[in-house]
Amino acid sequence: MTSAARPGARRGATALLVALLVALTLLAGAAPASAHATLVGSDPTEGEVLTETPDVVTFTFDEPVSLTAEAVQVFDAAGEPVESDSSTRDEVITTDLPDELADGTYVVTWRVVSSDGHPITGSLTFSIGAPSETVVPPDLADASDGGLKSDLGIAQALQYVGLLLAAGLVVFLCWLTGAGLPSRPQRTVRVLMRAAAGLALLASAISVPLAGAYQQGLTFAKTFSPEALDLDLVGDDVLVLLLQAIGLGVALWLCRGPALGRQARLAATAGAAVAVWSPALVGHTRAFEPVPLLVATDLVHLGAGAVWLGGLAGLALTLPALAARPREVAGLVSRFSTVAAAVLVLVAATGSLMAWRILGSWSGLVDTRYGQLLLVKVAIVGLVLLLAAYNRLRLLPHVRSSPGHQHALALAREVRTTVLAEAGLLVTLLLVTGFLVNQSPREEESAAAPAPSRVVASSLGGAKVLATLDPGTRGQNTLTVQLQDLTGEPLDGIDAPEVAVRTDGVDLGLVPVVPTASGTYVADVVFPTSGTWEVQVSLREDQFENPVTTLTVQVS
Repeated sequence: MTSAARPGARRGATALLVALLVALTLLAGAAPASAHATLVGSDPTEGEVLTETPDVVTFTFDEPVSLTAEAVQVFDAAGEPVESDSSTRDEVITTDLPDELADGTYVVTWRVVSSDGHPITGSLTFSIGAPSETVVPPDLADASDGGLKSDLGIAQALQYVGLLLAAGLVVFLCWLTGAGLPSRPQRTVRVLMRAAAGLALLASAISVPLAGAYQQGLTFAKTFSPEALDLDLVGDDVLVLLLQAIGLGVALWLCRGPALGRQARLAATAGAAVAVWSPALVGHTRAFEPVPLLVATDLVHLGAGAVWLGGLAGLALTLPALAARPREVAGLVSRFSTVAAAVLVLVAATGSLMAWRILGSWSGLVDTRYGQLLLVKVAIVGLVLLLAAYNRLRLLPHVRSSPGHQHALALAREVRTTVLAEAGLLVTLLLVTGFLVNQSPREEESAAAPAPSRVVASSLGGAKVLATLDPGTRGQNTLTVQLQDLTGEPLDGIDAPEVAVRTDGVDLGLVPVVPTASGTYVADVVFPTSGTWEVQVSLREDQFENPVTTLTVQVS
């Protein structure tokens, strides 16, 4: 009965894995993001001065984004929170505001998750009536994710090591050992395979809440809070965990016996493939065009890496049992080297293609953390290639042609040493990969909490004049000038004010101003140098009165 049930069980496992492979392929081809999400517009716009409270604040991105628990927060000029409610539909986030807000400046901070799984942040400042003279930065201390990003990188690194090692050892047992492998090294390989699978599943399970907390901007203490386990954000990570558990579970179950038939080997390999390909669901390749090509490239890259690492680990465990038979050592290493040569071509070709499409420029190799880690990977691969070439081209021919048994034994031990070194370097490479996949390929400027912004004020006859400069750095700036009466109400003169800008040695003269609201005027000014600049404002109140005042602004 047992013998009759086993083929049926194996056929059932094969059917399940075929279904999973089809599902994985369909999911990998699902509609992706166009890249790391970017804010393309907002209403109000940055620095805009409004005459009344807007009903809503909207942010428009270039791709759909997901809301975190505190996706959008609104603060007044004193840094106090303002009640708001946010929702998202495709690329647009809408934030409802109270019906009436007091005049002054408001800061809106946002934190959303891009389709590639990376959180992106930013802020918007607008004013009602008139800008506040001082804006206190909101307290966003709890939204620090640097530590969680490192923790997530460690978990993902361990996941990659365990996953590729377990899947690669399945392939090694099923296809590379050949006939006559002693039972003791087979058992040793199975023990390591189970340990690697356990490491992969444990690290993958830990990565789920860590990814949620990182995306939400939570502290480590809130890693297992309901917000961190929001399936809208970590649903893909949960799916990856399930695919790995099913794929590795089936593969380990089928590989538990000493002898495997062809059907069992195919089913076990399919299970390993389901597990090792699962990270492609949430990788960067789904965020860049052409998506089908890059996803397929990622699948080949992961599979080739698993075969390479698993083969090296299997050799390191198997060679001691064959130490007394150097010719068999040479034969086993030669078979693996033939496979490894093809694997190497696949790893190099697929890695180069993905790097080219994801980074988008040569400068990205040195300007981004992603590119820098990628260069580290390339350097490690180079060392592995040198060791592999030394094994293949120097040691193995000497083992085959060795005139004495003892000399052949010594060479076989040297082969094992270089194999262990290769495996160690590949494990290091996978640890680097764990941190690499958690980096944004195209770094953007960090959108920290808004820095304190000051409105420069001065008296102008019987009125006040306020001036703001955005962004306040050398180059193109927007200069906003608002005239107010002594009660703080906007003031209109007979004509628009005249505004002149100058500093020591540089006189930009009169700059044209455009009215945007009652008593509010805007001018585009290009500041060629940093430092202290003077803004002279004159206002004709009547036929005889034309008061003039000078305000000082800082350009960094």
